[in-house]
Amino acid sequence: MKRPFSLIVISSPDGLEQEAELVNEMFRNGLQLFHLRKPRFSTRRLASYLQQIHPAYHNKVVIHTHHELCLRFPLRGVHLNHRHKKRGALKQWLLLKYLQFRKPKLTVSTGLHSLSDLDWNQKKFSYVFLSPVFESVSKVGYKSTFNEVTLREHLPRLPYDVIALGGITEENILKTYDMGFAGAAVLGRIWKSDDPVGTFKMIREKCQQFVPLW
Repeated sequence: MKRPFSLIVISSPDGLEQEAELVNEMFRNGLQLFHLRKPRFSTRRLASYLQQIHPAYHNKVVIHTHHELCLRFPLRGVHLNHRHKKRGALKQWLLLKYLQFRKPKLTVSTGLHSLSDLDWNQKKFSYVFLSPVFESVSKVGYKSTFNEVTLREHLPRLPYDVIALGGITEENILKTYDMGFAGAAVLGRIWKSDDPVGTFKMIREKCQQFVPLW
């Protein structure tokens, strides 16, 4: 039996017009996990965005900033970036512990950028992103330094899920499954498209032809 594969969409980092409604439409078309990353949004603005997401889908949303909003909305989880790990680490740690006490099923993810980081990662994360697996679509000149053979050897040995990020398109997403990734996150290919929902549906349908999605 083939192992399940997770298809994740990450928001545009900027404030795109009607983005929340596009995300609602993706949820209606099978999106199971959405990472909301708006680094320049205030708490109020991020809360306003979440209010535009249909409440039925809040449990499929992970936020990258203003984690305290998990107390106002029934969200899936939080994502820790490099700033959370370095600046105000104690305050962030205390907030995370409080959130996990209030919401024991809250997922915690982070992003890593090397195989040595994967080996170092503790069990405190539900899953991790590894990037850039391919040359980025959204960041010009952001190229992968990973060796495909090494990834194929390394990933199956890890005791937690690793999600491929960076340059994911309909042309290479199934390659990440073959490498041993537990899923793939799409960003630039979605939001640089003239039809974000149609692009998501195309990528999802292509995956479904070959692997079971969750």
